[in-house]
Amino acid sequence: MRVYVTGADGMLGTALLAALRDHHATADWPVLGVSLRDFDIADAAAVSASIDAFRPDVVVHAAALAIVDECEVDPRRAGRINVGGTHNVVAASRRHDSRLVYISSDYVFDGRARPVGGYREDDVPNPLSVYGLTKLAGERIATTCPRSLVVRTSWLFGGRDERTDNVLAMVRRARHGRTTGLIADQFSCPTYTVDLARAVVHLLVEAPDLVGTVHVANTGSASWYQVGETVLAALAGSDRNTRGMPKPTRARMADCGFVGERPRDSTLSTERLAALGHAMPGWADAVERFCTRLVATPDSAGAQAQPVTAHAS
Repeated sequence: MRVYVTGADGMLGTALLAALRDHHATADWPVLGVSLRDFDIADAAAVSASIDAFRPDVVVHAAALAIVDECEVDPRRAGRINVGGTHNVVAASRRHDSRLVYISSDYVFDGRARPVGGYREDDVPNPLSVYGLTKLAGERIATTCPRSLVVRTSWLFGGRDERTDNVLAMVRRARHGRTTGLIADQFSCPTYTVDLARAVVHLLVEAPDLVGTVHVANTGSASWYQVGETVLAALAGSDRNTRGMPKPTRARMADCGFVGERPRDSTLSTERLAALGHAMPGWADAVERFCTRLVATPDSAGAQAQPVTAHAS
């Protein structure tokens, strides 16, 4: 199987390339990862030429503008990347009869009356932000590809850029002796990119004909404040730079000055994924494993933190 991955230098793309190398069934599959350094995803001719040259059996479309407020401030750019880019990838995938895996977001839901157990795949989306709207539009475009799978996920962490990785930002603030204000009234499923990537590989290998939508996230629901408490507990005793660090302070989402509106509770149900034979670990376990990795590789968490006092995906 020939696998083509967009957004290959991003949080998920990096983890996905590693997961494909590490899985016994996919280690020998030819894989091509592309990113903005190769071409602009909104450039239809460039996308077409790249996919035509590789002739993939599977396309995983992970490239996106995922910073919510940047999308809100510049909706034209968000549409160009998240909608136009997806259209380009889908058009080329259809020509080669490639299986398309489109990475979407919990932000397609409004979070106002979250169903018991979390949002399920057939619940009706109602995005509150430009980002959510563009991801939902991408879903609709993706489904025009006959062999398409939409993977919705939430609150990703496990990367190298604290603008999009709140857990990394929390660790860096702790190491610089900064008290962090974290949102306590917004909830979803914090998801480790390593676990998400492994789940996507499982779906490629074990469910090669699966179409439709599946939710993939670490299990359980939490606020960023709860995540912050878990981060400090995980670091305590193992990282001398964070000993004695005060607990995070509670912040309200309404007081954070965000431009784009966020869903209050966009927790996802992963029952369908479990029924497909892949049970996701809990979010707290995932946070602890990421913190352990950061302690083991201090350079990855030692960069200067940005002066931000509260976070939301």
